[in-house]
Amino acid sequence: CLRDIAQAMAGALERSADLVARYGGEEFVCILPATPVGGAMHLAEKIQGVVAALRIPHHFSDAGAIVTLSMGVASTFPTSAEDPQTLLQKADEMLYAAKKGGRNCIQCQLASDGG
Repeated sequence: CLRDIAQAMAGALERSADLVARYGGEEFVCILPATPVGGAMHLAEKIQGVVAALRIPHHFSDAGAIVTLSMGVASTFPTSAEDPQTLLQKADEMLYAAKKGGRNCIQCQLASDGG
């Protein structure tokens, strides 16, 4: 299941500089350099669609009949004063907000001004 999702996510990426990687148990991260928040949201929606199209059965789950994705999106323009962990922390907060909001949804917040 995780391999199929990773392949679908990687196939949805639009540029050679974009990267998808496993980040923890059932979590993935997409690194999208020089991508404004609108572009990140567009790609998140595209990824959500390609994973849903796989129709992977979600046996023994209260969440739904097929595997879906909840996503947290964060965007920032890096500065020398900003800790890189801030971006990951914001994305993680948005991920948990998406899960709490009913699953199979996307939550987004700018990690700092701009984007």
